[in-house]
Amino acid sequence: MPSNPVDQYTKLLSREQQENDKYVIIDSKWFEHWKRFVGIDSPPEKNAPPGPIDFSNLIDPQTVDHVDGVQLRLDAVEGNDYAFIPYELYQELVQQYKKIGTEIVRKVIPSGDFQTVIETYLIPLRIRKSRQSSSKTQQIYRSRRTKLEDLKNDICKTFSITPDSNHRLYTSTDEYGDNWEPIDARPSSVLADIELSKNAIITYEPLALSRNNLSPVPAGTFYTPGLCGLSNLGNTCFMNSALQCISNVPALTEYFLHRDYLNHINRDNPLGMKGDVAQAYGDLIANMWSGKISYYAPKALKQNVARYAPQFSGYSQQDSQEFMSFLLDGLHEDLNLIKQKPYMEKKDDDGIAEDSKLAAEQWDYYRKRNQSKIHDIFHGQIKSVVQCLECKTLGRTFDPICFLSLPLPNKKKIRIFKIEYIRLNGQIKYYYIKSNERGRMHNLLKDFCERFQSKPKNDTHEPMDADDDSTSNTANSNNQDEEQEEDLTLAPDYDGHQPKSELILPVEVYNHRIHLQYSDDALLTNILERDQIVFYEVPVSLKKENNDTILMPCLFRTADSLHQNFGLPIYLNIPRHKCTGKHIQDALQNSIGNFLPLSTTNSSDKSPYTASCVFNQNYTQTTKPLASCLDDHIDFNRTNTTLVVDVSPAVVEKYEQEEKKRLDKDRLQPTSSTNNSGVQTRSQHKQSTTSLLDCFKYFTTKETLSDNDQWYCPKCKQLKNASKKIDLWLLPKVLIVQLKRFNYTRHYRDKIDLFIDCPIYDLDLSQFVLNPAEKVNAKYDLIAVSNHMGGLGGGHYTAHAKNAHDQKWHTFDDSCVTDIDENNVISKSAYVLIYQQQQQQQQQQQQQQQSQLNQQQAKESPRKSSARAAKASS
Repeated sequence: MPSNPVDQYTKLLSREQQENDKYVIIDSKWFEHWKRFVGIDSPPEKNAPPGPIDFSNLIDPQTVDHVDGVQLRLDAVEGNDYAFIPYELYQELVQQYKKIGTEIVRKVIPSGDFQTVIETYLIPLRIRKSRQSSSKTQQIYRSRRTKLEDLKNDICKTFSITPDSNHRLYTSTDEYGDNWEPIDARPSSVLADIELSKNAIITYEPLALSRNNLSPVPAGTFYTPGLCGLSNLGNTCFMNSALQCISNVPALTEYFLHRDYLNHINRDNPLGMKGDVAQAYGDLIANMWSGKISYYAPKALKQNVARYAPQFSGYSQQDSQEFMSFLLDGLHEDLNLIKQKPYMEKKDDDGIAEDSKLAAEQWDYYRKRNQSKIHDIFHGQIKSVVQCLECKTLGRTFDPICFLSLPLPNKKKIRIFKIEYIRLNGQIKYYYIKSNERGRMHNLLKDFCERFQSKPKNDTHEPMDADDDSTSNTANSNNQDEEQEEDLTLAPDYDGHQPKSELILPVEVYNHRIHLQYSDDALLTNILERDQIVFYEVPVSLKKENNDTILMPCLFRTADSLHQNFGLPIYLNIPRHKCTGKHIQDALQNSIGNFLPLSTTNSSDKSPYTASCVFNQNYTQTTKPLASCLDDHIDFNRTNTTLVVDVSPAVVEKYEQEEKKRLDKDRLQPTSSTNNSGVQTRSQHKQSTTSLLDCFKYFTTKETLSDNDQWYCPKCKQLKNASKKIDLWLLPKVLIVQLKRFNYTRHYRDKIDLFIDCPIYDLDLSQFVLNPAEKVNAKYDLIAVSNHMGGLGGGHYTAHAKNAHDQKWHTFDDSCVTDIDENNVISKSAYVLIYQQQQQQQQQQQQQQQSQLNQQQAKESPRKSSARAAKASS
């Protein structure tokens, strides 16, 4: 690497990935620290170097010693937990910083015809000698590009089987090995060419076995149509949840069951998928509603979807709403009756036409290019009004919609932050502090310090600095709903200490190092659930300019060959100017006894610790024993300096024992027992009174667009700041509502775990509908829900749906189908809601009753004919 390698680093990180390129999955915290340290994306910070590259938090502990190498833990989230770096860059970094644990190396593989992806997760498989449950099972991990021939050879080698032309590969169609089917292994086929159930079992057995019914269904078995589970094909619960929701839309399912769709397939539509997705979905519905099976593996549909949308290929978790959106859009284009879409120039709003005329024109424009059963059932129209904030010019559009994505009003923004407070005397305690999550660090510091003061009954809080206008509107309601917090001054061990915000340095600690020093204006929303927040008491006010002293970080390591970091780092207060190594030594000797149990060593022993200065200048790191540079002058303006203290095993052992006692004591605190993670999931509060109508109100409230979302004003002839207002105009027969629970920003990805009260019956949207003629259609009943449970990486999708045959609610959890009480359908896991117009439901019930009557008459008709014939003959 050159003397200034940042350009080379940047070039490697921005390089376009090619098939077979190797990447290393690296801890995102380490990666962020390293980028700040060397100055990528911003000027380099004078912080300690990031230390060894630590893989231990990323590795699935069950795979530490696995013959196929370590695997990434399943709940890891890209961006939050890990990032990718090119293998060439990793080789440079590991030489400089070393590593802890085994690196996770992955290759770039093709995804679809034109895309490539880094294969983050290998396919987990179990291999057996036979399908007998008593057979020994071995867990293996393979790439999607593994040839089936190579897999067969691996099984033969593992179980000492001789390859035979009369043998073939078999796979379980469920996780338990109760049902099996042969694998169609064509020459050069790879694992990506077949669909396997989650953690499938693979065997290699005689071909004669395939003559037996591998997955028998008892004769005469009948299930309620529609109550059919879907096999998990490897993290496909998102797909199964979406399919169960759409499957329980009566109008669409009847359309496919009657096979009307076959006459409507548009194989020439360039926006469609040649009818492949429609055909696969039709076959899926036919099986699910046949009443002959209790579960089905949607392999054909997944294969066809993956061909046109590579993001849904493989075995990584995806989003049920995104899959639902793709499926409905794909079905619409596959079944679009408009064979050749005419080119039509959309007219601009002249500001004169009435809403009804402009809406009809734009709806007619849309209808001339889009006509399908999907359009008839799911599509509606919204009105958007944008207004220039300078000249007040209005712009109206009436846009078609298939989904409504509703932001959550999030009335309660109080979040509990877990703080480790380190005093100058060495005392370390945990505190759980409530603060407005939309505030900034100075707000959290103020809330922390106020907890050590007696509160008046009518307490007022300083207003929060936040990024959105909603914060000030909700601050008062937050304060009114707050529970009385514990008075920290009444704690048995309270010694009268009252923290002051100007004497507290807030930092994030990662891997026992100072990862980040928070500024007063740091946004609290950027603090993730897993971040370790530490407040350090310091001896000199941080508000004072040009202090004569400076805070120097000091890290602790084990004095052995591993040199592992341990404990919390500390800060030493040393002279800013004319500082020598002797000043650092004196500061260390005055402080270290407060933080390490040095009394455990005998005075006759050698020193329980040795200190070294680590100097970083011009991308070059130099380490010197502190004792050898006592007379050296330290220039902090030119050199980034950190003190590293290697501590004897006896002191480390005693420290870790005391730390364990402190952690055990913290777990027993009432403030922490209700929340094992230390920091609540974003917006995870006591039961909320937020309703779905509140979400609609929030969605239709006039908002001011950000500077990054300016509007081109036709009068000003340039981009201008503007306001925007949305209203409903035409309502779809089936309304799909997405609750926007997931936050994706530059700094974090997180989930809003908030209960939204959604009505099962009589959802009345008339107050949000501007079109007078449409208000009669504004009442809806719920028919299905897609649920997301857990966090971003380790989450799981299920569905609740009301079956059209038995009119009861059921839960669909992959292949398992169970009953659920109607009162338990809505929970804080509700993510996508499917509502049906009451008018539509009444029509369908009448049609169903008529159909049942016709069937009954058809059964009775032969008996009446026989009776008439008998009477005539007599």
